[in-house]
Amino acid sequence: MKIKDALIEGRKFLKNLEYTDPAFETRKILTELLNKDLYYLIAHDDEELEKSIEEKYFNVLTKRQEGIPLQYIFGKEDFYGRTFTVLENVLIPRQDTEISVEIILKLVKENNIKNMLEIGCGTGIVSITVDLESEGKINITSVDISPYAIKNSNINKKILKSNIKILKSNLFEKVDEKFDLIYSNPPYIKTSEIENLQVEVRNHEPRLALDGGSDGLCFYRKIIKKSQDYLNKNGFLVFEIGYDEAEDVSLLMRKNFNVEIFKDLNNLDRVVVGQLKV
Repeated sequence: MKIKDALIEGRKFLKNLEYTDPAFETRKILTELLNKDLYYLIAHDDEELEKSIEEKYFNVLTKRQEGIPLQYIFGKEDFYGRTFTVLENVLIPRQDTEISVEIILKLVKENNIKNMLEIGCGTGIVSITVDLESEGKINITSVDISPYAIKNSNINKKILKSNIKILKSNLFEKVDEKFDLIYSNPPYIKTSEIENLQVEVRNHEPRLALDGGSDGLCFYRKIIKKSQDYLNKNGFLVFEIGYDEAEDVSLLMRKNFNVEIFKDLNNLDRVVVGQLKV
């Protein structure tokens, strides 16, 4: 089968699936399998695929029909200019989280931040990226309750040569020091809305990393309540939030924090930053 024919047949496989962009995904799958870029596919669309590549291609397409995310199929995702390993049972990195990284790096630069705690590290994208982008100038501790997340973060730490400290901990349970900045992107989907998520999220990503309780705010409350015991004077508490949660999270923080809300590239509320009041 020629490359152009494989792309046509692949689009038929993915047609009418709500969670896919068939034209984009068929090209992405083939470039991954061939270890080539998009320009190669365009310039060599009459090239015959090796039988083994053709079989792998349609095997991946079948998995996509079942809703398995490409990040789990290929075991990786790009984030902030680096490629991170992604294991099954760990939340897949989202590009929106790059906004969190940019805000944290700005806070680090402008406030002489020496150390940071991340609660809920997942694949380790935020802690590792902040560590590498700041050239190791701040000490970072990263915790998660999931053994899969701990394993995944340790893999990326080793591959990307990061120096973050990784602990298995239920929120602050194993934390025994204070920090200049605490960051979390906690589970924030309302329990009642989990079943309305796209099938690839609902059926394949870990519910532990999605379910934020009846109102989606369960973990924000817990972290906000305890954070003052683990923040240094004038310390920062930074949250990634759901697009409709900025006001609710801000209200929970305003008693003890001066709060600012930041939007993402789609002009949706994405990050809440609180600085501990004196």
